[in-house]
Amino acid sequence: MTLAPEAVRSSASGESVWEKALIEFIREASAEGMTVVVSTEVRMMTPDEVARGLNVSRSTISRRIADGAIKSTMIGNRHHVPYREFQRLWEDYMGRVVDASIEDIEAELFTDE
Repeated sequence: MTLAPEAVRSSASGESVWEKALIEFIREASAEGMTVVVSTEVRMMTPDEVARGLNVSRSTISRRIADGAIKSTMIGNRHHVPYREFQRLWEDYMGRVVDASIEDIEAELFTDE
């Protein structure tokens, strides 16, 4: 079962439609001897979160959003970066770190001194 954040945020106080559906889902699973695991999934990140995740400055992320190197979506008047875009950036960054490290490791292991 997947619940959209919009549905949860927009519900009024008291037991809402999504809460009833979730409770029924859990009851049915329990009756069948199943365990229900509740988890969250990050869908969007703020530029601050992206900067912390990549260990770079917030201004670096802002510049890269402005020049189009990082895809973002405007929500209200603020940029948000899709989690998949963050993953792409992280994998690119880690790939460059590994490539740089390989040269250092090879030099250390295979250079005669």
